[in-house]
Amino acid sequence: MTREEVKELLVMIRALYPNFNLKPEELTGTINAWHMMLEEYPADAVGAALKIYAKTNNTGFAPSVSQLIGAIYAPRENNELSEGEAWALVKDAIRKGAYDSQEMYDALPETVQRAVGNPAMIHEWAMTDSDTVNTVIMSNFQRSYKAVLARREFNSKISADLSNAITKRDVKEIEG
Repeated sequence: MTREEVKELLVMIRALYPNFNLKPEELTGTINAWHMMLEEYPADAVGAALKIYAKTNNTGFAPSVSQLIGAIYAPRENNELSEGEAWALVKDAIRKGAYDSQEMYDALPETVQRAVGNPAMIHEWAMTDSDTVNTVIMSNFQRSYKAVLARREFNSKISADLSNAITKRDVKEIEG
């Protein structure tokens, strides 16, 4: 987004949310801050995010930058499997995984594979009693799957430049 597009966005937010008051002395700082945070996103994506936010949020408060960025990614996140759906795939793989765990693992979606860990887990779980599978393993898998989705969501919202800057800083701290 350009600085001008950010100005237009803030005007639209003001029109939708009358309680979104910007004092004249805050205007330049607000535009600069919003521009810095949104410059990597296309204006049409941010505009669509504002529409999503306005149509789905009934608090009456204007969106924050992070809420708009979240709304940009919301349609993608809604396409993810729920914890229950992911577990159903894993449970089916477990049922068939005693002898061909690699094939069962390979058939799982990438996010589910990350939560499982590796094909050996499918085999190990297939050798476990069903009560343990349906309680402990299910619970642990769903917690792991939720963490995989959260990490994926976080990483998708961080630009490559920002991620590289953080990584370089961390490497310098470790080496320094």
